[in-house]
Parts: sequence; structure tokens; C-alpha cells
Amino acid sequence: MSLLEQCYASGRGELVDTIEARKEGGTVSHLYCSGYQDRICGTEDGRVLTFVAMAMDLALPKNDNSAFQNLILGLDNVTGEVQEVVEEAKADGDRFIITFRRYLAEDLSYPAERYRMTLLSREYEDDVAKLTAGFYDLLNTTGNRLILTATRAPGLKYV
Repeated sequence: MSLLEQCYASGRGELVDTIEARKEGGTVSHLYCSGYQDRICGTEDGRVLTFVAMAMDLALPKNDNSAFQNLILGLDNVTGEVQEVVEEAKADGDRFIITFRRYLAEDLSYPAERYRMTLLSREYEDDVAKLTAGFYDLLNTTGNRLILTATRAPGLKYV
């Protein structure tokens, strides 16, 4: 039984949820964590990041075989930073990537759970930013393939 499973079963231990958000190809990551104190956490690729504490609520994707596995985030948007970052990426037409990591407070060196998703929709209400993210190209099936578009294959627009 993993430490995370023990934490769920016993009700003991503190879970730390973190969000790393950036636009695709961007070098700047926006780092947030749930709770009242900033956290320094290690990632799966060996980086050590400082996450800024923020009021956060989330609904994790269902653990089933349906095609609707979305992560829904509610983030504090009092300063407007979240909205500014998301709208900048959308205005540029870039894909916005959200990496959710869940840590045990006793071990912040490596995430216990991790999801990497693409922003699908956003909604701003009062002081809350509601973001919905979903899996995008989960198996990288388009990796080395030529994707046919109406520009490459003009006959497609008549199909």
C-alpha cells in the first residue's frame, strides 16, 4: 500500500495540492499551492519549485473509462493574476498547460499523484477563476504523423 493510499485510508496526514501553469512553449511557470503557507516541492523531473499559497478548490477527474475526465479548479482571483495569465495565452492562441501535483506534507520531495492537462474552458465570477482542464493527446498518437487539413488536402472540405 502506497503512502498516499495509507493517508486516504487512515484520514491522517496532510495533502498538499499544487498547480504549475504555463503556456505551451513558454519559459515562465506560475506556481500555486493550496493552504496558508508557501511550499518548496520537488518535481518528477528533478526541479525544486516554490509554490505560492492560494485559496484553491478542485474536483479531480473520475477514475473510469469515460471520455469526460476533466479537472475543475477554483482559484482565488482577487489580484486578477490568474485571469491575466490565462487570457494572455488565449489571446496569443497558445495552448495553456496545467500540471496538477498532489504531495503528502511529510514528503514534499516527489509528488504522490500527477496530472498534466490542457485548459479547455475558463470562467471568472466575482473573485474566483474557474478553470476546466482535460487530457489532450494522452498517448501522443499524433507524434510523427502528417495531419491532413483542408490546406494540405483541399478535397477534405467537400467530404
